[in-house]
Amino acid sequence: MKQWIKIVGTGKNGSRHMTYDEAVAAAHAIARGESTDAQTAAFLMAMRMKGEADEELMGFIDVFRRYSLPYRSFSGSLNCAGPYDGRLYFPITIPVSLLLASVGFPQVLHGSESLPPKLGKSLKELLEGLGIRVELEAKEWEKIFLSLHVGFIWTDMLCPPFGRVRHVREEIGLRTFLNTVEKVINPVHSLNVIIGVNHRTAMEHLIHLLPKSGFETAYIVQGIEGSEDLPIYKNTSIRKVTPWGDESSTIDPATFGFQGLPLEKCSKERQLELLNRIIHGDDSSDIAGEREHVIFNAGLRLYWFDKVASYEEGFQLARSLLQRKEAQKLLVKWREMSNRTEHPPRLRAQGQQASG
Repeated sequence: MKQWIKIVGTGKNGSRHMTYDEAVAAAHAIARGESTDAQTAAFLMAMRMKGEADEELMGFIDVFRRYSLPYRSFSGSLNCAGPYDGRLYFPITIPVSLLLASVGFPQVLHGSESLPPKLGKSLKELLEGLGIRVELEAKEWEKIFLSLHVGFIWTDMLCPPFGRVRHVREEIGLRTFLNTVEKVINPVHSLNVIIGVNHRTAMEHLIHLLPKSGFETAYIVQGIEGSEDLPIYKNTSIRKVTPWGDESSTIDPATFGFQGLPLEKCSKERQLELLNRIIHGDDSSDIAGEREHVIFNAGLRLYWFDKVASYEEGFQLARSLLQRKEAQKLLVKWREMSNRTEHPPRLRAQGQQASG
C-alpha cells in the first residue's frame, strides 16, 4: 500500500490522482487484507484531503463488486441509496419502499450499522426493530424478493471487504470515499437508482459515476440530512441522470398542494413508533406531517420511474395504498418470510463458536 499512499498523500504539490489501474491495485490490496489498518486509514484520509477522482472511484467500485456475493439480476428494481451514517429523522424511505413494492415495483434497500460522523439510526437496525431479519444468504434473499418485491441487503455480508475495514472507518470518524462506493455497488444490477447527497460537489461526482456503474435512470436528491427523502416544507434540488445526459430541476412541494413543518429529530424508539403507526394506516392528526411526507415521496418515485402517468396520479395512488394498509400487509409477510429462513452458515458458525 505504501506506493499508493505516496501517490495520493505526498501533499499539495506532490500528490496526484491515481489512474484507474492504480486504483484497482490499491482496492485489491485493501479487499484482500494486504493493507494494515494504519495503511488503510492513511490512504482513506489522504484521499479525503486530496479529493477523489472519478477513475479512482470506479476502480474501487469495480474491485469491490468482484468480492461481493453473487446475486441474481433484478434490472427492473429501484436501488435506494441513502446515507450510510444513519438518520436522525423519520425514515421516510421505509414506508415508501413498502408502498411501491406493494404494486409490483421492486425496491432494494441496503446498508449496514451506522458510520461516523453522524451515527444516526441505520436502516438495518430500524428494519430489525420492525421484526425483519436481514442476515440472509443470497438465495434466501432472492426467494423473498421474488415474492414480495422488497428486500434489504446488509452491506458487510454482501461484500466482506466492507466488513473488514469497518472498524477503521469508525475510528477515523469522518466520511470517506468508501461511502460512495457502498452506495453504488448495486448487487442486483438495478437499472434505476435514487440516491441522496449532502452537497452539490457529491452530486457532480455522481453525474459521471452513475452511468458508468450500470444505472440507466438515476435521481440524485439533496434530501433531508443528505438522504433520498424530499421534504414537503421547502424546495429540493434534484438531478436526473441517464446515459444520454443529465438535467437539473427544483421540486417545489407547494406546486402539488403539499406543505408542512420541518420534521423533528427523534430517537430510535420514536422512529420505530412513527414507522409502525404510518405503516399501519394510522390517520391521526399528530402524525399528519410524517404521513404527507410518505405520500409525497411515494408519488414522486412512482412518476419518476414511469409507473403512473402524472404526479397527481402517483400521489392519489400512494394515499390509497396507505389507507388500504397495503404497506402493513407487505411488512407482515416480509417479517414472516425472513424469520422462517435458517441462519446463514457463516453466522451459525459464529454463534456456535461464541457459545463454545
